[in-house]
Amino acid sequence: MKLSTFEALAMLSAVLGILILGTTLLRTNLSFYRFHTLAIVALTVWIGHSTKETHLYIVATAVLLVKVLFIPSFLSWIMKKAEVGSDKQAFIAAPLSMHLGAIMLGISYLLSSRIPGLEGVHQEGSHLGSTAAMSILFTGVLLMLTRRAALSQILGFLVIENGIYLFAVTQTHGMPMLVEMGLLLEVLVGVMISGLLLFNIKKSFEHIDVSQLTDLKD
Repeated sequence: MKLSTFEALAMLSAVLGILILGTTLLRTNLSFYRFHTLAIVALTVWIGHSTKETHLYIVATAVLLVKVLFIPSFLSWIMKKAEVGSDKQAFIAAPLSMHLGAIMLGISYLLSSRIPGLEGVHQEGSHLGSTAAMSILFTGVLLMLTRRAALSQILGFLVIENGIYLFAVTQTHGMPMLVEMGLLLEVLVGVMISGLLLFNIKKSFEHIDVSQLTDLKD
């Protein structure tokens, strides 16, 4: 089966998201997240070109600057300051997590094929845009459920947000630009606050294992 540019970019973003689950090295996770988001940026540009929606070029540029360049660099800085390199105590081994992500990709395809009216920008009726978006959502949830490091939790949140954004941009050509920019600003502020809290947690308790934080008492 020959994939169109739209389908190839959508599936590439989903596969790169799944690869985040395949390692517990946080720096490698951030690299996969960067390339995963870059594929979504490329898809946004392609959709803007195909639909003549020029505001999508501005949205793609903003996502590139914030989520591809700034956020991974900021989290890398936090990781260096907190002296954390890996999520060694994950609840599920990385290879198993990645296989679960691949299974969820298949489930996403089955689910999207049963939802009526999801034509997206690909007018032949392709559901791969919604498939990729749902797969990315599941990947983010798996990342948050199977990892213990606080930085992995932040990364899981960012992946979930990417899945929501991809679904919106592939099925509706994106929300109004003001709304898109507002959401992007909220993500940026949320990540910065979370990163600084992560650093303070490491400084105070000498770990960033979220499972141990439930034992804290007043």
